[in-house]
Amino acid sequence: MFRKTLTCAAALAALAAATPAAASVTISFTGGNSATDGTDGNIRTTSNGGITVQASGWSYDGNTLERAWLGSYGQGLGVTNNDEGNGTSSNNHTVDNLGQQDFVLLIFNQAVNIQSAVLTPFDISPTANDNDAWVSYANLGGLFTSPTPTAVPLNSALWSLLMGNDYTVSGIMGSGYSTSFNSTGFFGNAWLIGAANPNPDRNDDGFKLSSIVVNPTPAVPEPATWAMMLIGFGAVGFSMRRGRRIGILQQA
Repeated sequence: MFRKTLTCAAALAALAAATPAAASVTISFTGGNSATDGTDGNIRTTSNGGITVQASGWSYDGNTLERAWLGSYGQGLGVTNNDEGNGTSSNNHTVDNLGQQDFVLLIFNQAVNIQSAVLTPFDISPTANDNDAWVSYANLGGLFTSPTPTAVPLNSALWSLLMGNDYTVSGIMGSGYSTSFNSTGFFGNAWLIGAANPNPDRNDDGFKLSSIVVNPTPAVPEPATWAMMLIGFGAVGFSMRRGRRIGILQQA
């Protein structure tokens, strides 16, 4: 009886393993060579491992949301807002919070979890600088359009959803600059990555978004797999009940 139960349990474990967890995917934004300024609201598309992301640059001037230029550079994506001219002065074509509040909006073709990001820091002012980040996520239908990306409207419901989920993470200034987003369980088809807002340490933050590590939404088992698992559970239950009945008869 013990061997039968062990066999059924092993079969259930094999069925559970038949639906493996989706592997993490790294999406790199490095290797570009764009101008430091251009038409605000441009969108850059990147894909890897079945995940496609459409990135755009934005900035808050106080409470006013503005489209910005998203540049693609050797060390990643950067933002040039309307207050930064052509973006060539003091690394102001980075994602920074000096003056205005810059961020990159990432729209995905599926809901994902961003596990971490490489935030390559740049000096943007004479005072202390680092790479703390402002992060948020949300889910909203109709954001991802292909093959032609569509800009998110300034009056979209997305913005209030993002403001309801935002938080700040401390950047890593050591080698590699890989920053954990402390985002276990957070899945969204839209993510915001910006310079720290609020900015607890009061250091000016400036970085280029070099890469992200994303986890796809866990796969849902196929109906046939569920059926096999239910049969397996039933077999385990039957085997255990039968074993108990035999034990009772032997004691009698």
